[in-house]
Amino acid sequence: MKILYVLNSSTFGGMEKHVTDLVKGMVEHNQDVFVWCLEGDISKVYRDLGAKVFTENKINFEIDPSYIYHLVKFLKEYNIDVIHAHELKATTNALIAGYIAKTRVRISHTHTPISEWKSPSVLKRLSWIPTYFGYSTLVNLLASKEISLTPSRKKVKMMEGILSNKLFIIPNSLPIEQFDLPKRTKSLYRNQILKKYSLPKDAFIFGNVGRVSQEKGIDTMVKAFAEFLNHPLNANGEFYLMIAGGGAYEAYIKSLVKELNIEESVVITGVFDEPDKVKYYASLDVFIFPTLAEGFGLVLMEAMVFGIPIISSDLPVLNEVAEDTVEYFEVSNPRALAASMDKIHKDVLDKRYNLTRAKELVIKKYSMDIFIKNYLNLYMNLLVKSKI
Repeated sequence: MKILYVLNSSTFGGMEKHVTDLVKGMVEHNQDVFVWCLEGDISKVYRDLGAKVFTENKINFEIDPSYIYHLVKFLKEYNIDVIHAHELKATTNALIAGYIAKTRVRISHTHTPISEWKSPSVLKRLSWIPTYFGYSTLVNLLASKEISLTPSRKKVKMMEGILSNKLFIIPNSLPIEQFDLPKRTKSLYRNQILKKYSLPKDAFIFGNVGRVSQEKGIDTMVKAFAEFLNHPLNANGEFYLMIAGGGAYEAYIKSLVKELNIEESVVITGVFDEPDKVKYYASLDVFIFPTLAEGFGLVLMEAMVFGIPIISSDLPVLNEVAEDTVEYFEVSNPRALAASMDKIHKDVLDKRYNLTRAKELVIKKYSMDIFIKNYLNLYMNLLVKSKI
């Protein structure tokens, strides 16, 4: 098959990592893989994996006639069998182009349902209502299938107006070998991070690894950590909060840390190189995932395989992914999170925390082999149906 993946970004996040896994798996299964994206970190990775990458194609408008025109020409010239687009702008324009070009299989995928996008403005959130109903209409008319990552994501997308028969559930996957490291390697990496940020060897570190943006709930984690530190029983401990990653919300988080007077106990790393991600996981005693909205929660799975005790927002999608292997707290509730931090700290000290079940769950349900086979079967079945 000739498969084209379309996205409108240049740097790594969960969606871009999802496409990385697809590109790698499809190339390994001898498919002819193309990618339309912006020039940047991800374009180099996709090229190195064996995809033919085209980067002179930025989307300037919600519906961009110039982009659509050039994509139609590309689809016809290369005789693409499957176009698989990711996130709103790319998907909207790709569906229209794929329909005009008569591309046989057109897959759409908004990873986080539009109605669950977060914004501090109520008016902004209300303005998205026509957006997701407009998107749903486009999917119903032009898409072969819209991907949902879990059953709860499918229900939300149905409430947004997408027809049930247009939705197909395929969970994300994880390259397990990248995060299943020997104890000796983890210890080496932890010592490197402690030295880098001048932290004591007996530090107990809570933290998060990922993009610092408003929907990730990092402010909830910071407020909870301040409350945790204020508890009398924790007054004499060497407790730290590691925020590993950068993003648009970083300046606000720094101001919040200063306002709460906890600067000496918080490390904010800024953007780091992707290969260093495992080193930051290794530095953590407890991983906190305080996200407000999520399409799947890739970093949650990474932490599960890495073998770190986890506290997570109790979003339905995260309950589906991690089941009962992590500690949950009420979304956006710093006090609830602080209580969970107290509990899990005691469990870790008393060695009552079972780390193997979470890892076994990921291996059983979210392996790369299962992920790629699911997509290969979907593409092939849709191609066969398109001939009938």
